[in-house]
Amino acid sequence: MRLGTFAILAFLLAACSQGIDEEGFFDGSKHHHTTEGFRNPPGSRARDIKPFRFIGFVFRRLTETPEPDILPVGHVLAKPSTKSAPGPNLTWIGHATFLIRLGGLNILTDPFFSERASPFSFVGPKRFAPPGIALNALPKIDVIVISHNHYDSFDAPALKRIASSHPKVRVLAPLGLAEPIRELGFTNVREMDWYDTDHVGAVNFQATPAIHRSNRGLFDVNQTLWSGFVMTAPEHRIWFAGDTALGPIFEKEIARRIGPVDTALVPIGAFLPRNFMRPVHVNPEEALELARIMGAATAIGMHWGTLPLGADKPIEAKQRFEAAPAPGINKMLMRIGETRSLN
Repeated sequence: MRLGTFAILAFLLAACSQGIDEEGFFDGSKHHHTTEGFRNPPGSRARDIKPFRFIGFVFRRLTETPEPDILPVGHVLAKPSTKSAPGPNLTWIGHATFLIRLGGLNILTDPFFSERASPFSFVGPKRFAPPGIALNALPKIDVIVISHNHYDSFDAPALKRIASSHPKVRVLAPLGLAEPIRELGFTNVREMDWYDTDHVGAVNFQATPAIHRSNRGLFDVNQTLWSGFVMTAPEHRIWFAGDTALGPIFEKEIARRIGPVDTALVPIGAFLPRNFMRPVHVNPEEALELARIMGAATAIGMHWGTLPLGADKPIEAKQRFEAAPAPGINKMLMRIGETRSLN
């Protein structure tokens, strides 16, 4: 108990913020740039934090041990896929981590391979199952996209290991993350504002707005940006939504500027308690609404079944995603380690 309490305090006091107005990327003419840090698009829900409830919630996430039968039956492939399907395809490694094969590139999203989503190895949300592909079994990676700096998306120990074997891989990340990424050993880094584009080979990457937040401690809140990414190749178009809530920005602006897409990778986990999570995480029904707004033909659930980040259990995410109406959309839930064709 004492160790857990110390870990929470250390986590909350892990960093210090100076504001972003002196950074080279700061642009006060943009709504999401403020002198105190970044903010969500207009019309996004505000997060009402009640300190004692929040501390209790964080304590449970850092210290609880999941039940052994918490995962749906067959959720993890006994023998993960070793060969990719022909054409564009993707493998679910777990959580928001996919190995996407598109336009001749191997693309890794939000690489999370550590046992815990935490600054500590001994406490913090512990994964239910190992990654679908081991870190040392990854093929040559061409591009890494990182949506934001939370520990389940910006896994520094894993990224450092990837950098040791792939130092020149192109890393695309939101504003403010270039320096910490370079400190891990990467040399080919591009930080992007919303709607910025980048090209690697035959694939175009564009950062998209998201409704979320960022921090690694208590005093660096929203000092780096958060985003999704659209990846466009001649044969397919994928939207990796990152972590996001639902808001008017998607219908009013993002879909008009970005959509439609062929496949939407949408988050469906960590949605409870709703009064606490709604401003930053969609629930399964809202995830499908995002896919509809973006004109997606296929919606693949992610950010679930890997870590105990919310009060919801993996089976709830699965059942609600499968039960939610989504006319005209092919709904897909993958097993950890599974490879699916995108054709």
